[in-house]
Amino acid sequence: MAAPSRIRGGPVSEPTLASAVLDRLRGDILHGLLAPGEKLRLEHLAPRYGVGRTPLREACCRLASEGLVTIEDQRGFRVAPISRADLLDLTRTRQQLEPLALRAAIAQGDIAWEGEVAAALHRLQRRAPASGSGTLDDTWEQEHARFHSALLSACGSPWLLKFHATLFDQTERYRRLAQAYGKAGRHVENEHAALVKAALERDAERACALLTEHIARTTELVLAAHPGLRAETPAPGAPLPTKVRGRGVKD
Repeated sequence: MAAPSRIRGGPVSEPTLASAVLDRLRGDILHGLLAPGEKLRLEHLAPRYGVGRTPLREACCRLASEGLVTIEDQRGFRVAPISRADLLDLTRTRQQLEPLALRAAIAQGDIAWEGEVAAALHRLQRRAPASGSGTLDDTWEQEHARFHSALLSACGSPWLLKFHATLFDQTERYRRLAQAYGKAGRHVENEHAALVKAALERDAERACALLTEHIARTTELVLAAHPGLRAETPAPGAPLPTKVRGRGVKD
């Protein structure tokens, strides 16, 4: 999955107008610069991005199809809200879909795929924050997205990869929003390395179990860090899951 462009400020050239506006708006939503639930007023955004309302409206419609924007009556737009229930749903869906893609990638991946995965891990590890700093810069974010994309890239299903990219972006938005409230200790580099080791050893069962736990661990930390997600009441008849591995996350 290509990480979103994070170009900000100044007008963009006409040939790349639509894609540039889309990438910039997506990046600002994913990084929390446009807050969940915030009204997207095109007349205010136009000077911010140096474009007219038409490309902005098109970008908002595209992002609505990705679940990052909601469309209101009279063609108004808002940044999609966040909720505990939504994050748990995202987590369950990723835990079902991504092991399916990973299992296929392990079965079908060739030497070129192995090299791509190993290289993606190496690039990610080189961008790891200094010990104790916990600061993740934009380059780390981009390499993190590329790493997870590379891991599944040999699955042979463009649809699985497309769904993964959408769900990954949604989950990353929650993780980035939670970072503003502090970062809990986590050896994420070790998790990534163990995942690659199992995948390259063609141990599909272990690799899928590690990926499932990796996704769950992210959700656990987000729920613990973000005050708006800690104690939301579930809908009637839909109790929150209590298991970490495979089917949900620990409350």
